[in-house]
Amino acid sequence: MTPAPSSPAHPDDPVPPPAGRADPVGPDALPVPTGLADVTDHADVTDHADLTDLARLDGLSGADDLAGLLGTDPAPSVVLRLRGGEELVAALPVLLGFHPAESIVLVGFGGRSTQRVGLTVRTDLPPPDDVAGVCADAVSALVTDGPTGAAVVVVGGRAGPGGRPARPDVAAAAQRTLVEAGIEPLAVLWASGTRPGTEWACYDLPGQDCGCRGEVPAPPPEVLAAAAARRGHDVLPDRAAVADVLAADGDEELDRRAGLWAMHLDAVTSRSGGGPEPDRTGEHRELLRRAVSDAAACRLAVDDATVVRFCAAFTSSTIRDESVRLCLGPDAPAAEQLWAALSRAMPSPERADPSALFAVCALLRGDGALAAIAVERALEARPRHPVAGAVEASLRGLTGPSGLRRILERAYGRP
Repeated sequence: MTPAPSSPAHPDDPVPPPAGRADPVGPDALPVPTGLADVTDHADVTDHADLTDLARLDGLSGADDLAGLLGTDPAPSVVLRLRGGEELVAALPVLLGFHPAESIVLVGFGGRSTQRVGLTVRTDLPPPDDVAGVCADAVSALVTDGPTGAAVVVVGGRAGPGGRPARPDVAAAAQRTLVEAGIEPLAVLWASGTRPGTEWACYDLPGQDCGCRGEVPAPPPEVLAAAAARRGHDVLPDRAAVADVLAADGDEELDRRAGLWAMHLDAVTSRSGGGPEPDRTGEHRELLRRAVSDAAACRLAVDDATVVRFCAAFTSSTIRDESVRLCLGPDAPAAEQLWAALSRAMPSPERADPSALFAVCALLRGDGALAAIAVERALEARPRHPVAGAVEASLRGLTGPSGLRRILERAYGRP
């Protein structure tokens, strides 16, 4: 692989001090807008070395009920009613966007009827020594949505002698942790998988000795279609396929674009003679407007020139702020397509901006799995990115997904 040209510093990064003086601020420090400081300081999300493994814990901001999958605004008079454990297991891929494997999934329920689906949290099945800690982390994330009850589904493994569900240690720990948090365990289930025809069963636990078991049915086609329309893709086969949605372009393309961006900056410096560059905010705004319009019309194309222009646009704090507001307004679906394309196409560290913006869009529409992957990419590219830090804090349950919109509106303004 050809070594990538060194990426120019972000214009908002601090100016390097003169030789011989200590750098008082890390090179990736970005100014944190007012309103985000309290979140990032409390969460300590600016220290990438201390981040939770985001591949292990996925927070999901679910719709008020499954009817929320049918449109932007959930119908308040419709609630999700599950007639049995098999329907809950069958609904998991719809809620998560992919078929979980070797996972523990918590589904929160609330509302006056206690039957509205709220937050859904998935985490990898832990080794025996880590069960208590992993269950505590998952329940802590669930608590932020204020559920009155929750269902637990342990996915993976094979039934033991007499059809005994696998990983009873995880089931018991999850039930106990929910009770300690003041959340009623409505059901604690096991499933070998979530595809139609796989096994499921209820655990034999205190307060639950029904012995129910059977095969997982297929979700209703209309529910799958509605979920695909909302997310922009069908239910994916596994979590690895979710990561492919944001898979970066090849090394050759990324190296070439990094070189073009460095050449662009050299040309700007040469033209300005080292002085300030002319204000190009209007030009950047028009670029952003046209790109979102093209995404909405399904004609978005991102080539090398587009990448360089967006690298330049994201050096403007005005454009970065307006981009956040796009995530909060009616153009969010089209903007999300643009952020995904730029996240794949832009070199590092410039890709941090579109990756963080994509994470905002994904989490606000309820796709915690994609949001976790996107925020991980953003923080890998720029460990102190403030918007990525706010999303990461939400995924970790420090603010709750429901609070992310309020935090961003306070920091960046309403759309």
